[in-house]
Amino acid sequence: MQNVLAIDVAKGKSMVLLISSCGEVLIEPYEINHSIDDFTNLLNRINKLKLDNISVIMESTGIYHRPIERFFLENNFKVFVINALYSKMYKRNLRKTKTDKLDCLSLSELFFTTDFKEYIKPDDIYLNMNALSRQYHALDELCVNLKNRYKNLVYLCFPEYELIFKNKSIYSDLALSFIEKYPHADIISNTRIDALQNFFKKNGFRHWKKKPLTIKEYAINSYPSVSKDDEITSSLSQLARLINTYQKEIEIIKYKIIFLGRKTKYFESINSIFGIGEFTTSLIIAEIGDINRFKNIKELTAYCGLDPSIKQSGKSINIKGPISKSGNKYLRKNSFCINIKYFKCY
Repeated sequence: MQNVLAIDVAKGKSMVLLISSCGEVLIEPYEINHSIDDFTNLLNRINKLKLDNISVIMESTGIYHRPIERFFLENNFKVFVINALYSKMYKRNLRKTKTDKLDCLSLSELFFTTDFKEYIKPDDIYLNMNALSRQYHALDELCVNLKNRYKNLVYLCFPEYELIFKNKSIYSDLALSFIEKYPHADIISNTRIDALQNFFKKNGFRHWKKKPLTIKEYAINSYPSVSKDDEITSSLSQLARLINTYQKEIEIIKYKIIFLGRKTKYFESINSIFGIGEFTTSLIIAEIGDINRFKNIKELTAYCGLDPSIKQSGKSINIKGPISKSGNKYLRKNSFCINIKYFKCY
């Protein structure tokens, strides 16, 4: 006889129900907090029943299900984490009644009527790589927003900076450090040339004598949109410091994720594909995890969200629609340049 512990997860708390395959309620639905005391009390109640075959089923709810998932995995339970959209379709009813207790019952019925794939916890190396990948994407997105604001303020405070530090060099460590210290044209005009030269010399700039002369000449002839005492000027200095800090943190993350990626089985195979460097390879592995968890190429393609959407109406069928975009958005972002056929499950 099978038994299932159905858990309806919420933020910081959950509703739990233990029921057998014949419909006998072994533990009435009740609410627990995500604390060690409540988890331990629940485990003790389960152990007192002396049941052999107990599984745990819950919905994937972002980060909120992670504590209870971890607890039951560490206590050697079979854990099934299902997509919330899938369970939502099963919960539909005519009365549109929804309570936490009914959700637990629906999850238990779904477990007994559907063949689910047991959740297998990934190796720590994949979990750590995934955490680094998500941190990288968060900082990168934040950095892009800051850079857009930064370029606007540069134009207001000293537009000639874009002629001095051309293209992407305006985001270099040297440019950011210099603009942080001298965010306005008038500040440079009132600074001695030897002080400017000393800054470039300390930072190891090759043309440390000539560059400050050019900057000084631009600054004297510049007429910015704001004064040096305007809050926009101090905001530019602050933004330059923040971008410099975030870029250094991003470089540290890149080093860490590549270091871990080189230890995985498929690093060399993926990295050997033309156009994919070590960092992109590591990001792909971080999001895919162990590729053996996919049964075939179709599952992997769907996980990436690169499978075509299909629309049929009567005799008309379109099998070449746009990609579904229903999978992992971070993996899809890094996979557009990759021919998915190179991935093989071994």
